[in-house]
Amino acid sequence: MIDFKTTVLTMGVYSSSFVIEPSSELAVCGFSHPSKANWVTAHAIATELSIAEVERLWLRFQQMGANKDGFLTQETLASSKLNSDVFIKNILKYFKSSDGKISFESFLRALKWSESQELEVKAKAIFQMLNSGNPIPRDIFQKILSKVYSTESEYEIYRITDILYNSLDSSKKGLIDEKDFVKAVLGLPRPKAQNILSFHILSDHMRDNVHKNLPEFSSQAAFYTPSPQVSQIPSDNILREVAEKIHRKDWELVANRLSFFSEDIEHIKINNPNSSFNQAYRMLLDWKHREGENAKGSVLEKILRNAGMIEASLLLAP
Repeated sequence: MIDFKTTVLTMGVYSSSFVIEPSSELAVCGFSHPSKANWVTAHAIATELSIAEVERLWLRFQQMGANKDGFLTQETLASSKLNSDVFIKNILKYFKSSDGKISFESFLRALKWSESQELEVKAKAIFQMLNSGNPIPRDIFQKILSKVYSTESEYEIYRITDILYNSLDSSKKGLIDEKDFVKAVLGLPRPKAQNILSFHILSDHMRDNVHKNLPEFSSQAAFYTPSPQVSQIPSDNILREVAEKIHRKDWELVANRLSFFSEDIEHIKINNPNSSFNQAYRMLLDWKHREGENAKGSVLEKILRNAGMIEASLLLAP
């Protein structure tokens, strides 16, 4: 059974960000096929995932019932294997192209999207998935909890639901709306919220090995040369590019993982008002100055990658 039930509940109305129509001139299926040797490599380049990640997910996609052309057809999606669990069914419907099928490329892009989005976007997308974007009644939320926490007793599920609705139902109408839901998620301690909503295609251990040993993580894999930024102190220009990638996301999470305290972050914000880019860039420069010879590109690359900021990590990737 698919193991991304709770982690890929982050799609909803954002599916246009990752669904690729098979008829598109950019679609991998237009120039490659599962029978061709470049099937995995072509998808790795198109999605900027490593070959190891694509190989793992291709195996999973086949287990789900992909046909010889690399698609989950409408018939397969309607089968009991994928249709019996309402949550799996609701997730997969956002992967579909206009012909009702799911291509391997859309599957990859959806999972990468889930891995890389900032916390607030994930929370909003989860809400869209839970009840089609409508306020969530108690009974539906209770059923959702029963599915997600199938080993808990009926009493415990009821108790958790009661606590949540007493805390989150600001209208006192037995409903949770998007505003209350997102506020509750963002109100959690940041590390806990990040851990709950994090999603990684490979485990931490596997990803460490991939990025340590496989050069093909870069989209220029065929022309690979080791990046000097990995073992060297990144230049200010590189840090500027990194800041450009992360400032619209959760740069404060990166700051926390680089051992900045909340007081440090507030100080950076005060001294760089009205510009998240300047704040992120200043934070990276301060890190570089503070760490001196230990401010290695490999350290920053790993932190960015583990924070789900894949595009930024690629600027420093081996």
